[in-house]
Amino acid sequence: MDVNPLCIILVKNGSKGDRLLFRYPYSADITLETKSKNKRPTPYSLITEGYIQSPPETHTSNISNGKLVGFSDKVMSNLFAVKSELCDSKFELKVNDVRFVGHPIHLNSTADIRARDKRKHSSIILFNIVFALKATQNHDVVNCYHDLSKRLGLALRHEEYRCHFLSSEAKLMTVAHDEASQLPEDGQISPFQLILDRSLLARHLRQAYDELCGSGVVQLRLNNWIEVSFCLPHKVHHNLATGLPVDCQGLVDGLKNLKPYHTFLLLVSRGDLLRSLPPDSSQALWRLLHVEESHLTPFFTLAADADLTLTQVFMLVGHLVYWGKATIIYPVCSTNTYVLSHNAPTVINSQLSESFREQFPGSSLHVVMSEFSLPTSLSDKTHPIDSPLQQQEQVQQIVWLLKHGLLQQLHTYVYLAPPPSLDTEVMRVGSRDQGGYGQLGSHGTSSPASTSIPTPTIHEPPPPPPSSLSHDPPPLPHDPPSSAPIQHPGGVGHPDMTGAALHHAAVQLSHPASESDLGSVCSDERSPSPGVTVGATPEDSVGRILDTALTAAEREMVMKVEAARNPDDLKLFAKLCIYFRGQHHIEEMMYRANLRRSQILYLIDKFRSVLLTCLHPDHSITLSTHTQSHHVGVALT
Repeated sequence: MDVNPLCIILVKNGSKGDRLLFRYPYSADITLETKSKNKRPTPYSLITEGYIQSPPETHTSNISNGKLVGFSDKVMSNLFAVKSELCDSKFELKVNDVRFVGHPIHLNSTADIRARDKRKHSSIILFNIVFALKATQNHDVVNCYHDLSKRLGLALRHEEYRCHFLSSEAKLMTVAHDEASQLPEDGQISPFQLILDRSLLARHLRQAYDELCGSGVVQLRLNNWIEVSFCLPHKVHHNLATGLPVDCQGLVDGLKNLKPYHTFLLLVSRGDLLRSLPPDSSQALWRLLHVEESHLTPFFTLAADADLTLTQVFMLVGHLVYWGKATIIYPVCSTNTYVLSHNAPTVINSQLSESFREQFPGSSLHVVMSEFSLPTSLSDKTHPIDSPLQQQEQVQQIVWLLKHGLLQQLHTYVYLAPPPSLDTEVMRVGSRDQGGYGQLGSHGTSSPASTSIPTPTIHEPPPPPPSSLSHDPPPLPHDPPSSAPIQHPGGVGHPDMTGAALHHAAVQLSHPASESDLGSVCSDERSPSPGVTVGATPEDSVGRILDTALTAAEREMVMKVEAARNPDDLKLFAKLCIYFRGQHHIEEMMYRANLRRSQILYLIDKFRSVLLTCLHPDHSITLSTHTQSHHVGVALT
C-alpha cells in the first residue's frame, strides 16, 4: 500500500482572519489555470442566466498523479483554520477520496500568558499543519501522520515562544503571496516558489515531505534549534531487505513479547548507526551498541555487559526495531535450526546475489540458500575438518542471510499426545525399539553430542523466568472424571510404581533448583519456575502437579511409560509437563525451568512414546518485525 502523503499544508488564523500560508507540492499550472477559469473576460461582461443555472462541476477524485488537486487556497484555509475549541486535539476530515489529518495548535492561551507574561503576544491565534492522505489509508497510517503533525506543531510553538519564529516566517509568506498577486499576467509565478526561496520554515516542510516519500524517516532541526525525529514504520520496514508489510499495532505488541533469552541483530552498520545518533542521545544506547557480537549474546548477558537493567535493554532494542535498525533473533549458536524463508528471492541475477558475492568472494548465494531448503542446524552444516576461519565465515554468512530476511529459525515445540490404547508392554517395547517414531535430530534438532561451532557458541540461558518480563503459561485444560476419584500415581496407575519411588521423587521435586549467577541485573526479578510449587506433604506433590496439568487419561498413559518408574525422570517430567502443549519451545523451557538443552532432549527421548515434537517459527519474534505470516514450516516427529 502506498503510504506517501499527497500534500503538506500550513494554515494560520490570526487577527486578520485565516489564510493558507504554504503547501507542498504545488503546481503553478493548476494555480494559474484556476485563476483564468474564475476570471471574467472583461469587467463589463454580463453573467448570463444559463451560467447561473448551470450546476458547479463535481470532482469525483481530488488526486492526480499522486498529488492533491481540486482545492483552492481559500477553501483549504476555511477548512483547516478551525475554531479554538478544536485546538490541541486530533483533526481529521474526509472529502471525496482524500483524508486530511492534523493537530491544530493554539497560541496565546491563558496558561501560556501566565507562564510567559513578559513575552510579546503573537498576532497568530492558531496554526495547523495538515497532511493530505488517500482516504483508503488504514487507521495506523493516519495515526502516524497525526503524531508527526503534533510533533511539528509543538516544536513550532516552542520556537514562536522563544524567538517569534512562526510570526516572522508567516510575514514572509504573506508578503510573497501579495507580490505574486500583483505581477502581470505574462509574468505570473507561483507564490509558493517565492516562499521556498525566502522561508526557512517552508524548506523544513518540504524536507519533511520529501523524506516521508523517500525513506519514511524525518530528521530535521527546526530553526536550527529543535530536533524533530519521526519514523513511519510502514514505509521504513517496507524499504528493508525483507520488503514485508508491517502492521504498526502488531509491531508494538510484538515488542512487548521480548524475552531475556532473545537478542538483536543490527540491520545497518554499527559505525553508521553510531554516527547518525544526535549528540544528546542516550548514553545507555551508546553502551549497548558498543557491546561486540551482540547477535551471539542473550539480552540478560548484554544487560550485564553494558551495565544496564533488562527493562532498559528492552526499551532501547524496541526503539531500534521500530526504526528499522535492528531485528529480534535467538542468539546464533550451533543448535539453532534454520530453513529458507518462504519469501526469499530465487532470481539468479538478483541484487542480493551480487551483494553476497562482494561480501564473501568465491561463494554463491544460491548454493548457500539451497543448503537450507530443508530445516538444517548449524552443527549439521559444519564439518569437523573445517578450520576455525571456515567456521567463522559460515557464521558470518548465516548472520548475513538473517539480516536480509532469507532465513527463518525453527524452534522445537513439544506436544503431549499419548497413544489412544496401548498396554504397558507395548509402551515399553515402543520406548526401546521404535527408532523411527519421535526421534529427535531427524528433522534438524541436534542431539546433545552434536559438534558445536566455536565462534558463535554462547552460554545456555540458565535463569528461571522473571515474573515481570515473561508471561505465565496459559491455563491448561483439566477434565476431572465425573464418577470415580483420580487414583494416586503410586496406586494402581502403574503396577511397578511403588510408593517409595513416588515419595523419593516428591522429596526431590520439593527442593528448589540451584540458582545461577546473573549478577545484579536479574537479582530482583527472580521467581520460582512455573509448575514447581508443591503441596505441604512431599508424597502428594508429584500427584498434585500431574493431576493439575494432565487429564485423567493423559496421566494414566504417562504413568505406563517405563521412564515413569524412575523417580528422577518422573520429577523432571512433572516439572516440564505444563510446557508440553505446543505453546513453549525448548529454548523457553531452558530459561523458565533452569535446565540445559541436553536434559530436556534426554527427557523427551525417554517419554517419546507420549510426546510429539514440531518445528515452526517463534511467532513472538515474527510479530516484532512484520505482520505474522501464515506460511509455517512444520516437521512432526
